[in-house]
Amino acid sequence: MGRDKSIRFFSSLLAFFMVFTLLTPGFASAKTETTLKKSSVPNESIMQMKQAIVEQDQLLQQEPRLHRDLEKEKGQHDVEVIIQLSEESIALSEGKKKVKDLPFTASERAKAQQKVNAQQKQVKQEMKLKKLLIKEGYTFETVLNGFSATVKADDLKKLLDIKGVTLVEPVVEVHAFEGTSVNENGQVSPAMDTSQSFLGIEKIWNKGFKGEGIKVGVLDTGIDYHHPEFEGIYKGGWNFIPHDSGYAKPRADDDPYETTPSERPSDRSEFNANGSSFYTSHGTHVAGTIAALGNNEYGISGLAPAVELYAYRVLGAYGSGTNAGVIAGINKSVEDGMDVINLSLGGGNNSSTTADTIAINNAMLAGTVAISATGNSGPNRGTIGTPAAAALGIAVGNTTNPEAMYDANVSITAGDYTNISNISLMGTTYGVDLEKQLAGEFEVVAVPGVGQPSDFEGLDVDGKVALISRGEIPFVDKIAAAKEAGAVATFIHNFGGGTGAPGPSDVFLGDDFEFIPSFDMSQTEGDALREALASNRGTVTFSDFNVDYTTGDEVNNSSSRGPTTPHFDIKPDVSAPGTNIMSTIPMYGKENPDADYAKAFTRKTGTSMATPHVAGVAALILNANPDWNAFDVKVALSNTAKVLDTDKYDVFAQGPGRVQPYEAAFPNALAYALDTVVSDGEEVDNTKGTVTFGHLPQVSEEDVSVTKQIHVKKLSGNASDYEVSVEVTKAFGDAKVTVDQSTFTLNGEQLLNVTLDAPKSEAPAGSELLGYIHITDGETNLSLPFAADFSPVAEAKSGIENFELSGYDVSFHPDSKGDPVRLSFDLHNNVLFNYIELWDFFDPSGGYYGDGYIGYLHAGDFLAAGSYYLDIDGQYAPWGGNGLETIPDGAYTVDFTGLNIDEHGDEIIFDWDGPFFVKSTQSKIESAEAHIAEESTYAFTGTVIDNYIKYSRDGFGYDVNTKLSTTFEAKDAAGNVISSGPVNLAQDGSFAFDVTGLVNGDNTVTIFVDDAAGNSAEASFVVAYNKYVVSPDEIESQIGNDTEEIVIAVPAFDDALNIEINEAIVDTIVKSKADLVVESGNGFSFDLDKKVIEKLLKGTDGTLTIALTKEDATEEGAISDVYAFNFVTGEGSVIDIGKEKIDVSIPVDVSNVEKTNKLTVLDLENNRTYKLEYKDGVATFKADGPGVFVAVN
Repeated sequence: MGRDKSIRFFSSLLAFFMVFTLLTPGFASAKTETTLKKSSVPNESIMQMKQAIVEQDQLLQQEPRLHRDLEKEKGQHDVEVIIQLSEESIALSEGKKKVKDLPFTASERAKAQQKVNAQQKQVKQEMKLKKLLIKEGYTFETVLNGFSATVKADDLKKLLDIKGVTLVEPVVEVHAFEGTSVNENGQVSPAMDTSQSFLGIEKIWNKGFKGEGIKVGVLDTGIDYHHPEFEGIYKGGWNFIPHDSGYAKPRADDDPYETTPSERPSDRSEFNANGSSFYTSHGTHVAGTIAALGNNEYGISGLAPAVELYAYRVLGAYGSGTNAGVIAGINKSVEDGMDVINLSLGGGNNSSTTADTIAINNAMLAGTVAISATGNSGPNRGTIGTPAAAALGIAVGNTTNPEAMYDANVSITAGDYTNISNISLMGTTYGVDLEKQLAGEFEVVAVPGVGQPSDFEGLDVDGKVALISRGEIPFVDKIAAAKEAGAVATFIHNFGGGTGAPGPSDVFLGDDFEFIPSFDMSQTEGDALREALASNRGTVTFSDFNVDYTTGDEVNNSSSRGPTTPHFDIKPDVSAPGTNIMSTIPMYGKENPDADYAKAFTRKTGTSMATPHVAGVAALILNANPDWNAFDVKVALSNTAKVLDTDKYDVFAQGPGRVQPYEAAFPNALAYALDTVVSDGEEVDNTKGTVTFGHLPQVSEEDVSVTKQIHVKKLSGNASDYEVSVEVTKAFGDAKVTVDQSTFTLNGEQLLNVTLDAPKSEAPAGSELLGYIHITDGETNLSLPFAADFSPVAEAKSGIENFELSGYDVSFHPDSKGDPVRLSFDLHNNVLFNYIELWDFFDPSGGYYGDGYIGYLHAGDFLAAGSYYLDIDGQYAPWGGNGLETIPDGAYTVDFTGLNIDEHGDEIIFDWDGPFFVKSTQSKIESAEAHIAEESTYAFTGTVIDNYIKYSRDGFGYDVNTKLSTTFEAKDAAGNVISSGPVNLAQDGSFAFDVTGLVNGDNTVTIFVDDAAGNSAEASFVVAYNKYVVSPDEIESQIGNDTEEIVIAVPAFDDALNIEINEAIVDTIVKSKADLVVESGNGFSFDLDKKVIEKLLKGTDGTLTIALTKEDATEEGAISDVYAFNFVTGEGSVIDIGKEKIDVSIPVDVSNVEKTNKLTVLDLENNRTYKLEYKDGVATFKADGPGVFVAVN
């Protein structure tokens, strides 16, 4: 069957991060010098409204058009669209009145609404008559004039023939910028309960302002309004998620409750491919940050706990919805008279001219402070999404609070292993005294695998400390599994492939109700402890707990950055703490009356968590300044922000800086940057809180000089003297920004001229002048960021380049020592639907669609031109599957496919790299069960079974030794290395090598296989060498004047042992006239007198071999094993000594013998019986020469 990926994966976007500066088109004015001259200064907030009004007027007056993403749509499939109409929306009409400082009367509002309603009715009727309207969706009147609808793809262009239609754009999925407490490495950062003190919120509360009378709307996944933290402040809301087969039961239009577990139908998975749950919690967390009452024992509260809280459910299951639903929510919130709305959601399109950004602009014009999250796609430039890209809205970036980080002395004992070291904690239990929690001694238990729940099966960790390896699953999942199994704490040790190895992982998870204390142990300590615990019981004690605090005010790496396109505008407008924020979560008390909300709080991270901080502050500002409008709030937030470390974060990372609530609520003055926008050849004033010089590529041809103006206005207090300074954070040649007045006295209003001068010079890509203009009187500190881009207009490139993997062999085994693999590429076009897939070399007709593709590493509905990387972490989404799975072993190519949406029409952009070998299984090493060496050199053979051998055999044809590095090491029984070296594999995996220097007894040969993917395997085999060579020194050292016997002591043997004596040594023994005693470690021995030795000397051929054997006895009444000895020549001939008597001692077991005076020995070879003497634990008899002997009762 074929596949329509463009429909199936319109919104599937896995974790994907931009790493280099995005290239954006260059825009420049033909003018090289612009100076604004004004005889009077207009109302500051009105100026900012004008830009949005002009842009919308131009849109309403333009020729009807299709959005570029719809231009190539063809066929009879359904397409959801937003249809914008030419009559002004109600908010736009209101904004135009405000620009003229005129009231917008009730009759004027009614007239505007009548025009909108009439036009919408006419357009819908014509669509029905022409059979274009399949299904009607949302209707927008206030912040946008239009509606959403479903039409056939072939009918899209027909919509443009209907009078009143101005723009048709697609309905696209939007998502909660879901901040879990976990990032891509399973990491989190600290708490909302520190935000109030860090931001100085109490100072505003102490002045009597907690948000009373301010209406705040949360446009999100809904709210668990049964949570005690919202009791009395939750006032109602609306649901904009339509009921369909994706939900098990309907709900009322006025019920904005979170999506609950019971609403999931049986055919929908609990978690989607991105790991998001069907049931939601995002909106409740956001609402708690704004307005939680603090009715809990932990001091967790919102920033404005006295507001009137409303919920608009615009995101449903899995935290997703559509831009049409979001616009409907904005529309309704403005109609409901919200003072502030919070949108911790968005999509990936960096554009300030989409329908949802227009809706945000009009909400601001209507007087609603609209605050949006920039997104979590940082750290690269241009990653801000919509609706945060709206020119008039307030876009928020994510920074950190101060963090409490713990460490402790850890004392561990396990057998002979002891270790005392100071170890940092990666996670702790929220609200619990760590020292009391870990008082006493605990047993340590090694958990196999990587700490999956299944790894704890059959393992007793209850009340103990679990030792867990890093790898494969997030740290928080390991902690959860250990806690579920009853552990009181965990040691999570690094592994060979982990960042920081062989040291600790250097991970900080913060604290959470669901955590148990978890220590960040090094690989070195973890491996040693795991080895000790294999054969010993381990215990641990903890002492000397210490806590250190970070300073906070770091911009989170994931926070999306500006500028917006196409105007090089500075975003975010302000930043706020959004990292590891503790706030409310649902317990779904609506369905479960017994739900326990006592600990219904958790940490989440993202711009979603930063945005409600600013929404809460905005509510406090309006509470303290009831006569301010939305733009006064925006400028106050920007002007008074704290500029963070400019060496780390430029103006597009932090914007004006981190919010300072008290300073924003009670400024003595504000500074407005005056700008212009061109409409029909005329310059129209526009006011904002940043100074944008825009794109100035003409600097390579001529000198450039541009002048902007800043209007400073006194709001309170007496006249004061101000100083002005310019801070440059990124320089370009001799370009500079100057202000015409370095000091001034402010007693009302003051106009400042800000001039950028840049002499003609070469300007390579990335040439920019960035910085801040600071205005201060020592008490009031105002800052305005500025930006200018001198980069040349880039030559248009098409397609994709530099599509490369950093490596072509990878293992996702937790013990792998291989390097991680990163995919990187440069994309020269914006693309719509795009995929990075795995194509199976060995099954080109396989996969869900029969085209060889097993699944995808990334799938998205939009990707802007730019440079990207993707770390391949072992997870992929199988086509036709549910959720993520581990990439199976195999040989693949990694393929990119994207649909170009630029002027090249239907062009498909495609590239690939490979072969890419995934091999997470370790080698298997096979050899014979028994290895018996006849000589000290032994030819060892075996086979390595490995997928690399299979891959080579099945088509790649490389030398397997380039993928598999094989070595061996041989040790004697005492552990001494006797030989080692490399092993060359045959192409089928078989091998042969010589082990030299074997020592009598069991020698251990270990074979090691390290593969190209970083896996290591080893297997040990015993080589039994049954020969004992008597040295001259061993004999001569025993000979003296009165020597009566010489002893040859050999080690214990299992099956056989040959004692080899050189003829010269035998002659030495004869000449000594001493007896020769041969004794073994088994306890079997015999005594040869000098007559026997003389006969043996005569019978030798240069070498005398005394052959010993031992085997289990099968005779009835046997009380010993069967022992035998004989004398042979070097050639193997038996030496006959006649019937010479030999004293023999044989080890016996008399535990079941009643009388030991009737024991006998049978000679099984010569059919003789001897009386056995047993005395003092020793059993002896006299034998008539060699034989095969067994003692019996």
